[in-house]
Amino acid sequence: MSDFVIENGVLLKYTGNGGDVVIPENVEKIGRKAFLCDIGITSVFIPDTVKIIEENVFSGCANLTAVRLSNCIERLEFGTFSSCTSLTSIVIPDSVRIIGNGVFAGCTSLEIFTIGDNVKSIGTQAFFACKNLKAVNIPESAFPLGMDAFSYCKNLKELSINGYIVRKNFGAVENLTGKLNQTAFMLHHKDFSVKLESAIKYPFIVAYYLKTQDETALTYIKRQFSKIVAYIIEQNDIETIEALTAVDNLFTQKNIDKLIQTAIEKGASEIYVILLNYKNEHIGYTDIEKRLKL
Repeated sequence: MSDFVIENGVLLKYTGNGGDVVIPENVEKIGRKAFLCDIGITSVFIPDTVKIIEENVFSGCANLTAVRLSNCIERLEFGTFSSCTSLTSIVIPDSVRIIGNGVFAGCTSLEIFTIGDNVKSIGTQAFFACKNLKAVNIPESAFPLGMDAFSYCKNLKELSINGYIVRKNFGAVENLTGKLNQTAFMLHHKDFSVKLESAIKYPFIVAYYLKTQDETALTYIKRQFSKIVAYIIEQNDIETIEALTAVDNLFTQKNIDKLIQTAIEKGASEIYVILLNYKNEHIGYTDIEKRLKL
């Protein structure tokens, strides 16, 4: 007996016992809720004959851990994988253009997600409450994001927008999705006057400059340099401090002593050593007493 109810190329219902499921190659479309809340399935292979997956197809499949998607699918519809709480990773094929509303909402085991460069839209609550999501790469083409696309992703620690990587506690940022939309606008237009909290604005501008060497970004960094570095010290971001010390004429006699003192006050010992060594090698001291005081 077949494990599938198929009519005219449409898979209407899965009736099997679960485990590793391979969808037949005569299927062109998977119908709405075909696998809804089937806790028996653990993996699914979707052949390239499948061009359409309708709404909530795998929603609530709590033991689904792995999916191979068809390379001919352009849209992931509403709730496709919502509440698939065991799904840890999934490869989105280059064919996908749209990640619809709530597609991965409640996928609490998802940890790392790369959104392909061909994705043009990410819907409302697409990754809502993916509480173990740690890193996401979002191409510029996917902005603006749908409302609450990344709300309640409380362990999100790394975000990349068009390759500009920032590591911080994004899970604690209120209205993260809205602020990411502002950030993407700012970087695309090189409009650094955009009103955005420094905890988002500063690290993305620095990441943008380090990748592009854009002069407009460099001008902004120079103008706000002490504030930017003070924020980086507070985050104990050693990698970014090291990158900035490689840029000519950012650290000066006028600002470095204050920044060294900030590193001392914040207990950022490694950054303190980096700045102290930079001063010793590139700026020097007016007298030995000042060196000993530091």
